Amino acid sequence: MMNIYRLIVLFLALTQFITGAESMDNSIYTSGEIETLPVPVQRFLDYSGIIGTPRIKQVTLEQEGLFKTGRHKSWVPFTATQVFNIEEASFEWKVKMKMAPLVTVKGSDALREGQGSMKIKLFGILPIVNEKGPEMDQGAMTRYLSETIWFPQAFLDDHISWEAIDSLSARATFTIDEKTVNGVFHFNEMGQVTHFTCERYAAEGRDMVLRPWRTPVYEYSEMNGLQIGVKGRAIWEYPDDEFTYVDVHVTNIIYE
Repeated sequence: MMNIYRLIVLFLALTQFITGAESMDNSIYTSGEIETLPVPVQRFLDYSGIIGTPRIKQVTLEQEGLFKTGRHKSWVPFTATQVFNIEEASFEWKVKMKMAPLVTVKGSDALREGQGSMKIKLFGILPIVNEKGPEMDQGAMTRYLSETIWFPQAFLDDHISWEAIDSLSARATFTIDEKTVNGVFHFNEMGQVTHFTCERYAAEGRDMVLRPWRTPVYEYSEMNGLQIGVKGRAIWEYPDDEFTYVDVHVTNIIYE
């Protein structure tokens, strides 16, 4: 009887140990999670340094930079705060732009439950833009996908699936319910994302037109323990030329 009792105690202790080990593994990102991904994606996640770090649900970024409201407009400075939720695959970008010495606009660009929206108010009071619709959904989802380079943990999220292309590129498909967008991440041998390419809706007058879109990254830095692309641009490609309309610098990142 005593031997049976000892065996039961040993079994329960072993079960608790295994359960605790599994719980510990589930609290961090592990190398085993990236083994089935395309090689350049594995290289990027290894370079970024997420392996062995705690799992996160939310990301908050602070940004500054320059923005153009049109192809022939001047650059205007902006500051912004952006909050991402990985589990919900959502974000909200709140921006303040100084259009002239005494003129400012405040705006938001958001993705919630697969729906995109954009609101802009003069002086933060008078509405001048309030956009929704399928094209905004596609644009917001595409933006979220491209900006996961700031929180590489999302590369492992169930909303994103991967397809190998070659040793330096991979196609990502981002899905929310029945809505899907995709784009190609391009990498260098070191493991850095050099740029993201896709087609995205651009506003041209009253029309929304699909145009080639890319987001080159031109500076990396360690931030909150990870190697992150902290400076980049967003560019529309037209048949006759290209239009760089954003030059952004990520100044702070908080992972929670």
